[in-house]
Amino acid sequence: MKDFMRNRLIYNFKSLVLTVVSVTLLAAFFAISQQAVAQTIESLDRLFTIQAVKVDVRSRRASDAQRSAFAQAEGDAYAKLLLKITQPEGRALLPILSPSQIRALVSGIEVVSEQSSSRRYIATLDVRFEPGKVSRFLAENGVPHVLSTGRGLVVLHAHKDGLNEYLWQQGNYAAEARVSVDWLNRIRKYIFPRGDLRERRLLTYGDMANLQFDGAQKVAAFYGVRSVLMLTSQWVAGADGGTLTFRYYSSDNDTVDNGAIEVSGNGAQQIALKAMFEQVLDVVDSAWREQLLVDTGTGGEIVVLVPTTELKVLSDVERRMAEVTLVQKVTILSVGLPFTKIRFRYTGRIDQLILALKFAGLALTEYGDEKLLSPIKLNS
Repeated sequence: MKDFMRNRLIYNFKSLVLTVVSVTLLAAFFAISQQAVAQTIESLDRLFTIQAVKVDVRSRRASDAQRSAFAQAEGDAYAKLLLKITQPEGRALLPILSPSQIRALVSGIEVVSEQSSSRRYIATLDVRFEPGKVSRFLAENGVPHVLSTGRGLVVLHAHKDGLNEYLWQQGNYAAEARVSVDWLNRIRKYIFPRGDLRERRLLTYGDMANLQFDGAQKVAAFYGVRSVLMLTSQWVAGADGGTLTFRYYSSDNDTVDNGAIEVSGNGAQQIALKAMFEQVLDVVDSAWREQLLVDTGTGGEIVVLVPTTELKVLSDVERRMAEVTLVQKVTILSVGLPFTKIRFRYTGRIDQLILALKFAGLALTEYGDEKLLSPIKLNS
């Protein structure tokens, strides 16, 4: 009888512990899920917003000028959105949309700044598109697109013009070329270092000319990112214009490449530098998009096991899942030790989901007859 009572007490104690653990995990899961929804919405909003669209329109009346300016901004923003989230081969499949069809995809326009007179309207606008409508439109035409913004990338540019060598202080031509490039509305977040003393100690013009990565990586760490684009260029003037030669290194895929651009006429060097920036950025962006393209016409539902021997593991998995916009409608099925079972829907093919999870630091692997979702170890 005593043994029975002792065993009963042990059983009740274990049940109580498991219940407490389950309730704690459920509470943590709910809190993190709410955070995940908020982060996903913010990420999609950022991805489907085209910023700083500039318009300058004249008409017979101020109201007509503003209406025409908004229509122009929507058209310009639509073109930039397609460049941002789709690949060239996909864009070639799309029909030409009318202004009213483009407007149907827009969820709102924010006026950043504006000036108007009786016949003229000048403004800088942010145009937001409705993610669901855009995704359906692309899916109907068989065009995959990305569903998440790319991680940050530090840009380092060294330029030589005659005997002048520039790195931390750009020459006039390079500075003007940089300003003329649309860095905002791209899939990656491009970051330019401030060039303070600690950064200058880590990286010299000679390091950049030889594409020495160690110092560049340390500079990137100051900005909380691990990706670096190192770009070095040289301008050789000719009788009418000149030639810009350049080399670059992208740490994302460990790629080194080079090119040359010949330009004649006034402002040749600035035009060549702008063309170089856009050419290299297109390559970098395309490489990123290629890895995260999603066919929004497909999808599915999956049940996975998440290790829950430690609460922080589940928290870590949930936070990382929040970065993956392919994942929707996460539902907890059971909580326990050593695993918690969850179900979620996803957009795209399963191989695209696995790749997207990998970029968020999560491994989706086979575990007997089930699937295991766990953080990727740094040494793996």
